[in-house]
Amino acid sequence: MRVTTAAAALFLLLVGGCARPDAGSPAPGRSGPPAPGRSGPPAPEVHQRWESCEVAAPASADDWFGAGRDALGLPLLDDRFQAVAAVVCRVEPREKPGVGTEITAEELRADDVTALLTTLRLPDEAATAEACTEELPLVPWLALIDRDGRWIRPGIPVDSCHKPRTEFRQAFGNLTTTLVTSRVLPGS
Repeated sequence: MRVTTAAAALFLLLVGGCARPDAGSPAPGRSGPPAPGRSGPPAPEVHQRWESCEVAAPASADDWFGAGRDALGLPLLDDRFQAVAAVVCRVEPREKPGVGTEITAEELRADDVTALLTTLRLPDEAATAEACTEELPLVPWLALIDRDGRWIRPGIPVDSCHKPRTEFRQAFGNLTTTLVTSRVLPGS
């Protein structure tokens, strides 16, 4: 009987841990409250002229992980801004033989952004995941540029676990980029 009771308790624990969360509580594996809807302006803010990552997204050696996470809450892209290119600002550790690890700030540009733009126009998925994992895939610091040199930071659509949607991650991973600038950050 003891084995049956233990098995029943384990079964209830497992079923309870996988049950759909109440509307007011986070999904298992998700820290904090459920992802709220996007608030703020209905469209991304348009800046007049792109200068550089160094100006738009100042970086330090401490910023190399998660600098773009705020894009998960920025307004999503709509049809009003007609982007012709994307700029990725990133900070990464690099191994340098004989020296060790140094942190570099890089600006990359992509000119074929059709697939990326399609995914940036996707809506957020409803927060209905029964279970979510704790890891957060890389969220890039991304800017879109139009033919007049104006730029925006678009919101990145999220899945039911409030992570970048798979379609976006695939399109971003398939971008062909050109290195514009690279510099070693002080303190690395």
